[in-house]
Amino acid sequence: MKTIADLEARLADLHQRTRETPLFNPVFQLSLDLSRGLEAGQVSLDDLAALVADLECDGLKTRAAKLRKLLAPTAESAAALAGEDGDFDAFRACWERPQLHAVFTAHPTFLLAPEQAEAVAAAASGDGVIDDSACIAAPEHAAVTLDHEHRAAMAAMGRAQDARDAIVARLLDEARQNWPDQWRALRLLPFRFASWVGYDMDGRTDIGWHTSIGFRLTEKAERLARYTAALEAIDPAHPLLETLRPASRFAAERAADFAGDLGSEAALAAAANRLTTHSPDNLLSLTPLITALEAEAESAPQTRAIALLTLAAAMRADGLGMGWIHFRVNAKQLHNAIRRRLPEGEVIELASKSALATLRAMVDDAAPLRTNFAALATESSTAIRQFIAMAQILKHIDADAPIRMLVAECEQPATVLAALYFAKLFGVEGKVDVSPLFETEAALEHGGR
Repeated sequence: MKTIADLEARLADLHQRTRETPLFNPVFQLSLDLSRGLEAGQVSLDDLAALVADLECDGLKTRAAKLRKLLAPTAESAAALAGEDGDFDAFRACWERPQLHAVFTAHPTFLLAPEQAEAVAAAASGDGVIDDSACIAAPEHAAVTLDHEHRAAMAAMGRAQDARDAIVARLLDEARQNWPDQWRALRLLPFRFASWVGYDMDGRTDIGWHTSIGFRLTEKAERLARYTAALEAIDPAHPLLETLRPASRFAAERAADFAGDLGSEAALAAAANRLTTHSPDNLLSLTPLITALEAEAESAPQTRAIALLTLAAAMRADGLGMGWIHFRVNAKQLHNAIRRRLPEGEVIELASKSALATLRAMVDDAAPLRTNFAALATESSTAIRQFIAMAQILKHIDADAPIRMLVAECEQPATVLAALYFAKLFGVEGKVDVSPLFETEAALEHGGR
């Protein structure tokens, strides 16, 4: 058995025996055959290495072929996008509401080295026969770090943004042809993107509060750079570049601050102070820019108007980041945090009706607290740190984009009330979307209540 064909033939023969003996394991028997062949000198280690390489190559090419099938051929005509009835209001209702919210979770196939993943993607994206060019030998795998996960997620989101821009431009062009007097009023938003990489503290010990702040600043800097490049392509002398360029530099500098060594209190304080000190270059809202781009598009030539509206659509979708962000905590972390806030001497069972009454009253009576990075640095509760971090992001990085708070293993309504209490306590209730995750057996059975 020195070829894949030999292995497949032997495995097929062994599989026939399962009809007689259902407990028979053909894969185990094949491995035993190979082991015996190795002991008898019928198969060498080099033979086995060659078989593994052939199987790996076949697997990579198969993966590329499957990916290619997922990419349906792009139709040359965009006429179908307008709908069968050709109604502007129907078109507007369809495409001004996201068709999909895509969350980039950074769970790639880590068995593939980055070089292999790139080769598979290139083969899947091509038009020719998928050949051995997809079969790059895996180098020694580097450790999978949080930084690697974040870079991979952001790179994927960047490609998704480019694809969405192409879709928006095609939609606008189709609308221009069908409704020449109305298309400039469209505010298209076909897809939204989000990520929880760097914000998921459920079971992670490698994510500190400064990690999340640093990642959000990195995302802001990258997105502002992309907005700047897009506007420069439209008009290298556009007046809004005087806002975008310094904002992009400021975000990149603050991202570098938080990417540095923050092991000392002095370094941490210096990074936080540079971010929180008022600066006209610290752009906190894209609303004025979006308004200006859309106003300019009202009277601009058609090609320029499409480009301006496409950029405005991207800004509306992503805000001051590569997309929205999803923080995540475990229900137990919220339970531990809320018990510290109960009236002195009061002990409650979170599954009880009295707990709901107590928590409702706490939500109603909660008065927002002022927070800063000093409070964030000294807070010991993971759940509370999440809410303070969200407050700082909304205050100093992006004031517009909502933040989703995912609550893992949520089984009780009291858990959601605890999250709402902290959202109100730290003044972010209007921007935080509390989303319980029904993951456990009890939650799946009773979560609908």
